[in-house]
Amino acid sequence: MQRSLSDHFDEYQGEGYTVFDGFMPQERIGATRRAIDSEFENRFAREPDTSRTTISELLNHETLSPLLAPHVLDGTVLDFAEQAMGPFVQLDSFEITGFPCRPKHEFNQVAHWHRDAFSYSEMWGDHPSNKNPRPHPYTAPTACNCLTYLQDMTPESGTLRVIPGSHLDFTIIPTDKHREPHPRERCLSLKAGDMVFTHNEILHAGSVNTTKEIRYFISAYFQRIGLPHRDRFDHANIETIRKRARSTNDRRVLRLFGEDPLFTEREQRAWRAMIDEDKTALGQRLQDM
Repeated sequence: MQRSLSDHFDEYQGEGYTVFDGFMPQERIGATRRAIDSEFENRFAREPDTSRTTISELLNHETLSPLLAPHVLDGTVLDFAEQAMGPFVQLDSFEITGFPCRPKHEFNQVAHWHRDAFSYSEMWGDHPSNKNPRPHPYTAPTACNCLTYLQDMTPESGTLRVIPGSHLDFTIIPTDKHREPHPRERCLSLKAGDMVFTHNEILHAGSVNTTKEIRYFISAYFQRIGLPHRDRFDHANIETIRKRARSTNDRRVLRLFGEDPLFTEREQRAWRAMIDEDKTALGQRLQDM
C-alpha cells in the first residue's frame, strides 16, 4: 500500500529522509541498465582504481534523456519536493553514478560520511564559539537529493547508511572517523526502483560494493531557485521541455530550470499575507488581555 505524501513528510521531518518504495518501474530499470552497462564497464576498465564514475546532465544526454526525463519531471517527485521545500524548487543536477566491484576484504566498509551541498551544520556545529550545539526545529532544506537505486541494496552491494535526525542536531563526525560505522547509523534495506528522498542536512554515507556487478543510483538533486546549479539549462533538450511548459503555463516545470519572472513578486505577496496574519493575531491577543 502506497503511503500518502503527508505520511512521507511526517517521516521526512523527523528522520531527515523518506523512502518511496517501488518508485521506478522495473521496465525502465532494465532499459536504463541496458543503456549504460557497457559505458560504465568501459570506464572502469580504463580506470580500475577509481571509486566511482558518473554520467552527468542526463536531460542533455542524446540517448538517456528520452528514457529518463519522465523520472525527474514526475508529478510525485515534484509534489513532494514542493511539500518539503515550498514552491522554490530548481534542478541542480540529474545524473547516474556507478560504483565498481571491490575486493571481498572491503566488505561493508563505509565510503564517506557527509552532508550534501548547501548544508550549514558542518560550519555551525563545528564553530569554535559553539561549544554545545543543541537540536533546532525542523526547517525546510535548501536542497534535497532523490536517490533511485537500479539494483537491490544488500550488505554485499553496499547499503546506504543514514544517521536519523542528524538534520536537526548538528552531529559532527571527525575527519578521521569519516570511514567508520557510526553508533546511530541505520543501514537501509532497499529494492531496485526504490527512491530515497533526503534532506541536505542529514549525514549519510555509501558502503563499498563487493558484488561482481556495478552498483548504480540515479540522483536528481533539487535546490532552492536562484542557487548555483551544476547542470546547464541552455541545451536544446531542456529548451524543448521549457517550450512545452510555456505553452501549458506550467510554472513549476519552468521554475525547475530557473525561469519564473513572477517569483519574487509572488513570494513577497505570500510573506505579506503571513505578516498581516501575525499582526492580526497579536492585536486580538492584546485586546483580550
